[in-house]
This record gives sequence, structure tokens and C-alpha cells, in this order.
Amino acid sequence: MTRVRIALGAAEAFADLDEVAAPRTTAWLRELLPIRNRAIHSMESGREVYTLLDTQGPIPEENQTIYQCVGDLFVYHKPAIFVEPVWPRHARTFLVIGFIYERDSAIRGMSGPLATNIVGRITQGMNALAHEAPRMRKEGFGEIAISVL
Repeated sequence: MTRVRIALGAAEAFADLDEVAAPRTTAWLRELLPIRNRAIHSMESGREVYTLLDTQGPIPEENQTIYQCVGDLFVYHKPAIFVEPVWPRHARTFLVIGFIYERDSAIRGMSGPLATNIVGRITQGMNALAHEAPRMRKEGFGEIAISVL
């Protein structure tokens, strides 16, 4: 089992990747790590924090759900809020990795729920992330870092 460290501002948490339910996605993700990028707080999905990845994938559809839970670590293609119909597909979505930190949240696009690949579960430090994310949202977001232990 691969364990990763998630640092969000002053908070630190740890997650276990789900290499059984999402073997191809977690293998792909391990190759991308470490990730250090600007943290973004979702405006349409509730209490979600994510970061843009420097790739468009491809990621396989595995271990997908539209019912994300607090502590799920997930990867998905987030639609751009504003697009022109003539724009190519790669300019209409962004590949992201993120998590939800409160129960009243669901990953949504402009027209409804979005399926995400659940790649892992945050097992330690969820309370610290849930405390840091709203503070960062008010004061301006900083950095998120995800690395293999």
C-alpha cells in the first residue's frame, strides 16, 4: 500500500492510495508525484480543495462515483466554467486531484454531478485539513503538496 503526505498551508495529512480498486490510476498518479501547486477551493462543489495537474491524462475510468465522501482523494476532469464551443476538448476541462473536507459537498459540473476516480483515502489529519481550507479560502490560497512517503 502506498502512503502519501498531503500538505495544505500549515496542515498536514496522510492518505493511503487504493491500489486494489484503482490500480491503473494510482500507478499513473505515483509517476506524477511529487505534486506542488497552487491550492484552489471549489466554488460550485462545496467544500472541495483541488489543484490542477500538468497533464491531461489519460486516466482510465475506474473506481468512479458521483457520491464522494469526506476524506476521499480523487482525480477527475473538472470542466472549465467558461468555454467556447469551438475550443478543443483539452481547453474545456482540467485534470485535477482533490478532496472533500465536509459532508455537504458533491463534485458538480455545470449540469449536474461529475464522476471522480477515487484513488485513495485520507486516514490521518482530516481535521487539520478541514480547519485550514476555510481559513485559506478567506485569506487567499497558498500551496498544496502531495508526495509519496
